[in-house]
Amino acid sequence: MKVPVSWLKEYISFDISAHELADRLALTGTEVERVGRAGLPATDGNLDRFVIGQVRSKAMHPDAAKLSLCDVDIGGGKTEKIVCGAQNFEDGDKAAVCLPGGVLPDGRTLEAAVIRGVESHGMMCSEAELGLSSEAAGIMILPEDAPIGGRLIDYLPVSDEVLELEVTPNRPDCLSVYGVAREVSAVLDAPLMPEPVEDIEPRGDDDVEELIYIEVADPDLCPRYAARIIAGVNVGPSPAWLKARLVAAGIRPVNNVVDITNYVMWSLGEPMHAFDLAKIAGNRILVRRAMAGEKITTIDGTERALGKHMLVIADNQHPIAIAGIMGSEDSEVSGETTDIMLEAANFSGPGIMASSLELGLRSESSTRFEKGIDPELVPKALAMAARMLVELAGGRLVPGQYDIYTGPPSPVAIHLREERIESILGLPIAGEEAEAILARLGFGVRREDSAMHVDVPTFRADVTREIDLIEEVARVFGVDAIPSTLPSGMRAKGGLSEHQAAERGIARRLADSGLSEVISYTFIAPDFADRLMLKDEDPRRRTVPLANPLSVEQSVMRTLMLPSILQTVALNLAQRNQDINIFELGRVYLPVSSEKLPLEKRTVAGCVCGSMRGESWTGGGRVADFFTGKGLVENAFAAVNGDFQVRRAGEPFLHPGKSAGIMVAGEPAGYVGEVHPRVLEAFGIDRPVTAFEIDEDALIGSSAGIVQFEDLITFPAAYQDIAVTVGLDTTAEEIISVVREAGAPLLRSARVFDVYKGEQVGEGKKSVALGLEFRSPERTLTDEDVDAARQKIILLLAERLNATLRA
Repeated sequence: MKVPVSWLKEYISFDISAHELADRLALTGTEVERVGRAGLPATDGNLDRFVIGQVRSKAMHPDAAKLSLCDVDIGGGKTEKIVCGAQNFEDGDKAAVCLPGGVLPDGRTLEAAVIRGVESHGMMCSEAELGLSSEAAGIMILPEDAPIGGRLIDYLPVSDEVLELEVTPNRPDCLSVYGVAREVSAVLDAPLMPEPVEDIEPRGDDDVEELIYIEVADPDLCPRYAARIIAGVNVGPSPAWLKARLVAAGIRPVNNVVDITNYVMWSLGEPMHAFDLAKIAGNRILVRRAMAGEKITTIDGTERALGKHMLVIADNQHPIAIAGIMGSEDSEVSGETTDIMLEAANFSGPGIMASSLELGLRSESSTRFEKGIDPELVPKALAMAARMLVELAGGRLVPGQYDIYTGPPSPVAIHLREERIESILGLPIAGEEAEAILARLGFGVRREDSAMHVDVPTFRADVTREIDLIEEVARVFGVDAIPSTLPSGMRAKGGLSEHQAAERGIARRLADSGLSEVISYTFIAPDFADRLMLKDEDPRRRTVPLANPLSVEQSVMRTLMLPSILQTVALNLAQRNQDINIFELGRVYLPVSSEKLPLEKRTVAGCVCGSMRGESWTGGGRVADFFTGKGLVENAFAAVNGDFQVRRAGEPFLHPGKSAGIMVAGEPAGYVGEVHPRVLEAFGIDRPVTAFEIDEDALIGSSAGIVQFEDLITFPAAYQDIAVTVGLDTTAEEIISVVREAGAPLLRSARVFDVYKGEQVGEGKKSVALGLEFRSPERTLTDEDVDAARQKIILLLAERLNATLRA
């Protein structure tokens, strides 16, 4: 929302700079993104070089038939000779004159110049040269009341500072210059001018109801619809001051009728539309939902198909406007228009938003309506627009008007206690001061002993509770003026929950392992399942689609972290990052048929691509593989003192011989392995990637609790190695599980340190060597103790796994 400062000053007077005003507004919750300037530069006395001049004489250039040599009175008894190429003026006309040294809006500096042998000391400016419109065929002729020799800026707002506001969705009242002026009035404690809504007397013996019939068929989408008729208008260019105002606000001038409706919308916040009365078929307006198959060609020249839920303004034949969004070519005002129907209405915000999103069409009108604007603005906007049209377009207001209204919103009254203000804000604010602040913001306030009865204005639908009023008082009083104090009541100690602490520990451990944390979008492309080669019956193919995706590439919620991880790898490889070692603590979303919302699961995922160490002068590091990934998974579980097992993985997106499933307490909890080459190819990755993904709740739930102190010095450990021959299908995890069971309680650890396959163990067999550590917390173990435990291990291995001890 662009607010020209000079326009703002029409409603409130202040003498602080625009930048200081922006800072004051920002402290009250009205964010000013930047302070810019529209029109002529204002530095180095530039505005003094643009003055109002009057043509005293106009003669043909002695050496150019298409040029004129003019004597121009610039005031103070001075006359300058100016060579001009325009022909749209005569002696006595007044014009905007740029003197030598003047800088135009496009940055050009005008200097005195010799043109076909004649020296020209200035330029009479066109609207285009002043940045007011694209009209460059002739100079801008000023009205007769323009003071000769006066600064142009004092007569027309050809240079203006502009506040660019970021208006929050709950404050549609600030989508108007007057609404912002009300905020400034409250902040600066300055008087606010009355709304510029003075009406004009109608003329004539006819009546609106004789000229047009209006019916609202769907009041749920249009609670208020009003219209007036202005007859005998002369459609043409707007006056220069109006063009300057609109250009500074970022609006392109069109003609006086359209410009007035835009000016009223920017002033009050009520969108308006003007229809050519002669183009309304059957002299009938019906506000209704669109019918199946209806189309409309909007004023931007685009044909649009209408949905049955969309509200339209229709005549006897077809829709002539998409309600609250944009009008049609069939009914727009043109140079031949003489009579117009002026519309002001209040449309349902959600309905306008839905139609705008479906059509992919947004306008200044839809931006306001979708946020929910005050229905009481309708008659005010009609009055202001009618008066301006009569004054600037030469029309007359036809007696009568339509105002079809379901009724005003229920009044909202709130009881505000002074002691509640102090208890919430932590400092006393006098009741009189709180009352004055609310009154400046437009609230009706009356005292009731130590409390206030506050009537909420219709333009502040966001205020519904006592706490909302306290917020209004606080932001205008000045949040920066409220002292910092500790909360009263119980002393509380901040901290992390056990789950949060565990999450932090996992992230730190993975970062310490050499991985970098990333945050990726939870939205992915719908073809991820095909690229991961998921089977048709895989439940992870079922996704949650976005209702309004920004693009197809981000149109569904992910059911796996792997697509996001691989997308990050591909992006980094494209930027010539060779070693990509990353992890993410994120979420996946699994639809549940019986529930409206999906199951949202926390997940720990990561990958290694390239070397964990990187290249140096001593050489490159080892390329990461399955065992690198498994080590990272072990580190993640070690962060929470947890335990897991691995099983053969059946994931289609992993390499069948270099992957494993992660199990916690016998239940699947994730996977680790090298990504299948075909999957890598589908994501545009040309090198191996090892990835892992773990259910965070299962990971944290595997924790054995706080690590207990153990004496490792008093009684030394005893170490033995054994090698057993088992079948090729027997896993190391199965062997270690049996060894731990048989060796308890003296066995403290068992690890595989060698696997052999060959002639010495026979076909279909393998030899697995294990290192065993025995320890007792109570005494030093003897050889007999260790041998007995070792023998129990060998026997149970033979019984459970048909294992034999190698000599």
